[in-house]
Amino acid sequence: MIKLLDYKSGYVALIVLHLFLGAMLKYAPGIVALAYPLFFLLFWLDVVYRLDSDARAGFYALYLVGYEMLYRMAGAPYSWELGKYASIILLVTGLVIGGRRYFPWIFIFLLVLLLPAIFLTEHSDPARRLDMVMFNISGPLSLIASGLYFFGRRLPASTFFHQLKWAFLPAFAVIMALSTVASLATIEFTSVQSSAAASGGFGPNQVSTVLGWFILLALLYKINGAAITPFKWLDWLMLFYLVLRALLTFSRGGVLGSVLALLGAVAVLYFSYYGFRRRLVQSLPWVLVGLAFFVGVFVFANHLTNNYLLYRYQGLSTTEALTGERSSGGSLLTGRDKIIAADIKVFTEHPGFGVGYGMGAIYRARYYGSEAAAHTEFARLLSEHGIVGLIFMLVGMLGLPLYFFFHYRDPMTRCFFVAFYLLSMFTMFHAAMRLALPGVVFGAAFMWVASRGKEEVGEGQDA
Repeated sequence: MIKLLDYKSGYVALIVLHLFLGAMLKYAPGIVALAYPLFFLLFWLDVVYRLDSDARAGFYALYLVGYEMLYRMAGAPYSWELGKYASIILLVTGLVIGGRRYFPWIFIFLLVLLLPAIFLTEHSDPARRLDMVMFNISGPLSLIASGLYFFGRRLPASTFFHQLKWAFLPAFAVIMALSTVASLATIEFTSVQSSAAASGGFGPNQVSTVLGWFILLALLYKINGAAITPFKWLDWLMLFYLVLRALLTFSRGGVLGSVLALLGAVAVLYFSYYGFRRRLVQSLPWVLVGLAFFVGVFVFANHLTNNYLLYRYQGLSTTEALTGERSSGGSLLTGRDKIIAADIKVFTEHPGFGVGYGMGAIYRARYYGSEAAAHTEFARLLSEHGIVGLIFMLVGMLGLPLYFFFHYRDPMTRCFFVAFYLLSMFTMFHAAMRLALPGVVFGAAFMWVASRGKEEVGEGQDA
């Protein structure tokens, strides 16, 4: 199925299909919802039939994390965690079918660290207890499955850039869906709060996160002199709409995450690849034009929102924006700091193995005032897993990335590693692991993109 990208006509047909699916979100949402399990089944069959050649299972999983938002917006009667389950099944199937000469056992160690919290979860209703465990463990499990699949998996840069285009396809459906369900002509902006109306009636934070992922993909292609769509003009048109709609959600996480990840990728290429530095200097006028383009999109979006967008990014409340007077006690973290403080309090009282999956919400009620869901995965790992969660973060989210960065020295590998790693970590900070995206993208960061000879990449193993 992924071979359709080999031909411009096939790629255009896929774009048209996704534009159709996006439009159907308003007129026939059932079609959009049905498409997700159908795509999953086709992907799974293709992985099995092709023996996971060219790491197709991984790129299909990256596609699914982009489409996940659409089936949720369509109100599909599926499990909320279906996106994570589907990604895990694809990745594990590819891992088994394709085989690997190098198996990253460190992720099995991380898996073991997740187990003790299961036995600490308590609820009088067994079904509810199972829901509490699965809701909170599915995100880390997707991270582990993705890490097992991607870590050190070698692909030539040409194949990588070709296959990764598949992950961008849901962007066309998402943009069309937002344009039909939440037309700009029907939206009124009257405050600085996150706008569910501009997000198609769904959670602005999650919509912004997915849009930020698509923005990052398109810009990573741009800085490497490639196009992610069949036409260069379409790249810029998609960037315009993606940035515009991400800004209009008023949820800053997705936008700031993509900017942070892109800056990290540019820094890596600049300091480790002479060819990129030379090309950057030669293309400086076009770089300035690109910066002016994005500033223009922000100015246009701010005009549509009657300056509320600017106030949002300045950290002002609606009252402060209207009165012009700053009040004390405001926070750019919009309450996350209080939830984090409550999680840390729980950790200090239960440092050993934490309080168990889903139990953090109950304990937060004591210190935060309500059973608030975790917005930051790192704080949740502390409160619900204790010292074990701290070890999980130190080994899996700090030690392992540092090892990979210094072990794999190819500039292209480091570029995508830093970009994907920063985006996934920032997403886990502001949106925890409600989506499959941060877990799968975290694992994808560890792919070996071989743009040069093996001697440039250290001792990485082929997969």
